[in-house]
Amino acid sequence: MAKPTTGDPADLRLIVAFLRVLRRWTKEDMSRASGVDRGLISDYEQGTKAPTRKTLQRLAAAVGLPYRNVEILLPIFRRSRLAVEGSGEEPEAEAFEGDLTAGLDSAILEVVRPRLAPHLMELERLSGTVGSVSEEG
Repeated sequence: MAKPTTGDPADLRLIVAFLRVLRRWTKEDMSRASGVDRGLISDYEQGTKAPTRKTLQRLAAAVGLPYRNVEILLPIFRRSRLAVEGSGEEPEAEAFEGDLTAGLDSAILEVVRPRLAPHLMELERLSGTVGSVSEEG
C-alpha cells in the first residue's frame, strides 16, 4: 500500500489544483502527462481523497516542478487556507518562517550548486596555482 502524504486533504487539494493550473492544463491534460487517473485528480482537487507522496511526486514531475518545491508550498497553502477560513488554527509564525526559510535555502542550493560547482573547482585550481607561484617567488 502506498504511503499517505502527511497533510490535511484540504491543503493537498490546493497543491494538486495549483500544479494543474500552473501549466493551464485540464484534468485530462494532467492525467495524460502524469499517468494519474483523471477521476483521481478530480477527487484530489475536491478533497474527497488525499494523494500519496508518490502520486504528488508524479504530478509535480509532470509539470516540471521539483517535489521539494511541493514540500515548501504545502505549509504556505495551509497557512493561507487557515487565514481565509479564520479558523484560528494558524501555525506559529516563527516555526513556519523557519521551515520556509530552510526549505527555500535548500531548494535554491539544489538549483545553484550544480551550476556553481565547475566555477568553484576552477577557482580552487587557480588558487592552488597562485599559491604555488607565490611560494616559488
